[in-house]
Amino acid sequence: MNLRFSVKWNFVILSLLVATLTGVVVYYFFPDYIGLVSLFFYIIPSNSFIPFPHEPAIIYYGKMFGPTVTTLTAIVPTLIACIIDYAVLTPVFTRTRLRGMKETGIYKKLIFYYGKAPFFTNFFAALSPVPFSPIRILSVSSAYPLWKYSCSVVLGRIPRYYVLALSGTLLNIPNWVILIFFLSLISMPLYQRLKRGRRTKYLSESDSMATRNSIQVNEE
Repeated sequence: MNLRFSVKWNFVILSLLVATLTGVVVYYFFPDYIGLVSLFFYIIPSNSFIPFPHEPAIIYYGKMFGPTVTTLTAIVPTLIACIIDYAVLTPVFTRTRLRGMKETGIYKKLIFYYGKAPFFTNFFAALSPVPFSPIRILSVSSAYPLWKYSCSVVLGRIPRYYVLALSGTLLNIPNWVILIFFLSLISMPLYQRLKRGRRTKYLSESDSMATRNSIQVNEE
């Protein structure tokens, strides 16, 4: 296991070094294409467990460089993101309390259906606008082979990238619209998290108040 992960991390480190050196060369000799280097590094967190949306970036750079170049630029960082997912999340589901999640009925039911067609499920989730995080968790926690996971995700992302980049090219979407789209994708999860936090706090306070009232009644 350690050997396999070292080889994967070597690939990640080598890719990042090549991308960095390429970025330096592009910056000095081909400054008009420096945006592609920015896209390369942005795609990595936006396709990992960090909640950065990749859609606005693909649309924006698709408008600048066209769908083909934009899509090709995003392939390798997508693969890097898949490797990082497995390298970081695998210990989480094997060495922490989250491994107990595998014993729950909901997880067993989800993994049962996921196991019927994992490659297609990953492909469809990567291609479509459905939330990808649950599929990522099922893949990693079920020890689905990394190479199959990576292939299915990359194959699903390629047409998605192309269509998004093509929409930026054909529609010539204004940058301010893309910015609003980006901010909305960032703010919605934050709002939902704050809303859940407030609801949890309210329920906790309600339970505490009910407990205090019950104690007072018993004392009387």
